Amino acid sequence: MRDGITLYADIYRPADAGSYPVLLMRQPYGRTLASTVTYAHPVWYVGQGYIVVIQDVRGRGDSEGSFTPFIQEVEDGYDTVEWAAALPGSSGKVGMYGFSYQGTTQWAAAAARPPHLAAIAPAMCAADLYNGMFYPHGRFAVGSFLPWAFQLARDEARRAEDGEAEQLCSQLMRQPDALLSELPLLQEHPLLASYFPFYYEWCGHPLYDDYWEARNFLPRALQEPLPALHIGGWFDNYLGGTLQTYEALQRLPQSSERYHRLIIGPWGHIPWGRKAGGEDYGPEAEGNLHEAHLNWFDYWLKGKGQGLQQEPAVRYYELGSKTWQAAETLPPTCDISSSEGVMYYLASNGKPANGASGGGLLTAGQSISKAGPEADVYVYDARLPMSCSGYLPMDRSSIQDRYEILNYTSEPLTQAMRLWGAPQVSIWCQSMEGTTDLVAILSAVSPGGKATFLSIGRGEIGGDGERGLTEWSPVTFAMRPLAMELEAGMSIRIELTGSAFPLFVRPPNGLAAEQLPIAKPEQLRMTAVAVGRSESWPSWIQLPVIDTATERKGSHV
Repeated sequence: MRDGITLYADIYRPADAGSYPVLLMRQPYGRTLASTVTYAHPVWYVGQGYIVVIQDVRGRGDSEGSFTPFIQEVEDGYDTVEWAAALPGSSGKVGMYGFSYQGTTQWAAAAARPPHLAAIAPAMCAADLYNGMFYPHGRFAVGSFLPWAFQLARDEARRAEDGEAEQLCSQLMRQPDALLSELPLLQEHPLLASYFPFYYEWCGHPLYDDYWEARNFLPRALQEPLPALHIGGWFDNYLGGTLQTYEALQRLPQSSERYHRLIIGPWGHIPWGRKAGGEDYGPEAEGNLHEAHLNWFDYWLKGKGQGLQQEPAVRYYELGSKTWQAAETLPPTCDISSSEGVMYYLASNGKPANGASGGGLLTAGQSISKAGPEADVYVYDARLPMSCSGYLPMDRSSIQDRYEILNYTSEPLTQAMRLWGAPQVSIWCQSMEGTTDLVAILSAVSPGGKATFLSIGRGEIGGDGERGLTEWSPVTFAMRPLAMELEAGMSIRIELTGSAFPLFVRPPNGLAAEQLPIAKPEQLRMTAVAVGRSESWPSWIQLPVIDTATERKGSHV
């Protein structure tokens, strides 16, 4: 590197002499792994006519220096690309691939724009680390990053030859449940304090500030964008980051010298196969990603194949129908003012909406209470947060029976309904104990009662850390994007409550966002939240419905 530090890499070469482009992966988990949890081993790419370089990033594996997550990857990425381009046998063209941290290293290098980097294929990652990774709903994703912090600490302990600490980190990485609930967030665990203190930086900056600005590679990557093949998963924690980056690039002019592609499959972070959340999505669910990567790099690094530009820009797996669909653009996922859809209003049959068997209704017309008060009320106790552990299509019917959750359910659909995009929510609310969160979860209810998770979003009631009764006001936000065909006979349900723990940190009630990292157990309070559902307080969800008569474009695999 430019400062004299040496980074180590494994180099895989074709047996025959010649000139070959280079595929580069930079990862923090030990270069032997080469992300084979999701990708073909480097020898496969070598067999397709590539030199493959798998590098330990600074301070990880055998590489020298100290590991400072993400920040170091801009200059190190630039230097490594240029070094790889000059390797014996290299054609001078370099492409980068990999997912998660290995995907973000691509955006970091792209921000520096090394001259010999010709194309990238970032998967399941973010270029804007605050919005797309660590705070995807405006709250710290503690359920993802506490275990990951112990994983990174484990490897640091091994480098320090501290076997006992390494073993303890491995245990806590797999079973962090007790620690997830401990407060304050900034109360240091001795293992993390010794071997991975960066965790406390992540949760200690709850608002977008200069810290996160330095870890936002998107603005620089947009200045001279590289051709990028984006890979996302409907159930992946970083889907928001994948879509945010693609959406930003989609707005820029496209040409034969620069364009981008997006593939979204029915996958979690690991693995990328046909099964997720107990559901089998069929033999085509894998999406032929090995061939997709090969075609991408063959085009940009070898000049082979001229058909990529004519292919649809977006290829996505539609849940429900279990088919691959194609689109020319990604629907808006962040700008809720530009979206369209079908409105459903919160209403009542006269009974309280608490619990799945309550009286909450979703109606396709304007909300009018049939009986009783014009609002429903739930009580959120921050000491006993409502749970949501991830984005997998799990059955939520049992937790929806809890009275701390308001449920609003539509009549069964008379015909199939196709959703493609980000649902929008606007809920009139009032909180008795000041600032708190409002969490909305969308599910599809089958005739047998199964309620399959579809999407989630979060808004804030109040917002200034105020205590006491807040003013009535609408809370409006975009939910997580989805693609789903709902069958005739299914119903739509939205549940409203105060938390989704440990998917993201719980609100204590009555505290501003900047106070959350230092909130103590004794500051966890209860609040009663009223949700309006009348002509005076119209609350609604807007679903991104596409024409059910739209001709299917078939399976693009």
